[in-house]
Amino acid sequence: TYQGQDLTDRIKEARLNALRALIERELIIQDFKKQGMFMPDSIIEERLKSTIQTQYEGDRTAFIRTIQANGLSLAQFKKELRDSIVIQWMRMKNVTENVIVSPYKVEQYYQENVPQFVQPAQVKLGIFFLRKGQTLTGKDAQGNVITYDPAAKQADELLFKLDTGADFAEITRSYSEGQQRKNGGDMGWVKKEDLQTVLSDAAFALKPGETSRVIKTDEGYYILRVDDTKRSAIQPMSEVRDAIEKTLVQEDRQRLQQQWLDSLRAKAFIKTSF
Repeated sequence: TYQGQDLTDRIKEARLNALRALIERELIIQDFKKQGMFMPDSIIEERLKSTIQTQYEGDRTAFIRTIQANGLSLAQFKKELRDSIVIQWMRMKNVTENVIVSPYKVEQYYQENVPQFVQPAQVKLGIFFLRKGQTLTGKDAQGNVITYDPAAKQADELLFKLDTGADFAEITRSYSEGQQRKNGGDMGWVKKEDLQTVLSDAAFALKPGETSRVIKTDEGYYILRVDDTKRSAIQPMSEVRDAIEKTLVQEDRQRLQQQWLDSLRAKAFIKTSF
């Protein structure tokens, strides 16, 4: 994807990010040790047992072969496992436990980001589809030679049945070649961006209970039916409160984590060379 100086810059960035992650890992482990904390062997053994059970179906021999193929001894694997548990625990202790989101912050976020919570217009859509067929030659009622697609002719015939009272779901289950055939063409609620333009223009021009005309596309022929519509509206606070809280919690965790890591860096002497 990248060449020349751009490639060089990308490689340098990747190396720096990897180095930064390694430094942060070592700083966290050192802080754990400086505080005189201890990770019991029983926890490591329990996590090891769980790893073998979930990832290797309890086959310890397969586990050993795998880590050896990756150049690790069992002792080295246990050390990496211990370090990972320590880092996870230290992050929870110094970051996760300190995150509290007040109702005021949730309300404030909602008011400052109202456009984010606009629910776009939607239609409850049924969709029927026939693939394009092989073009044939024939004659019309006047005897003129014409070319036609049998699939287009079938779509017109089925549309006539729908216009005269046939059930859309039954027609779709019987004749459609679309992915929604089995459930009668039911797409559920869809937004404009969920459909290709020619279909969305047709669907959002229909009123509840209306059926489109045959829509020709590069891949075939569509017939759409709209059962219901929803206008564009702002989602109420009650519907988005949980999502806002998760967003704010994540933001606070990232901020607190960076503050914590910065404090560890400030207390350490770091020398790198590569």
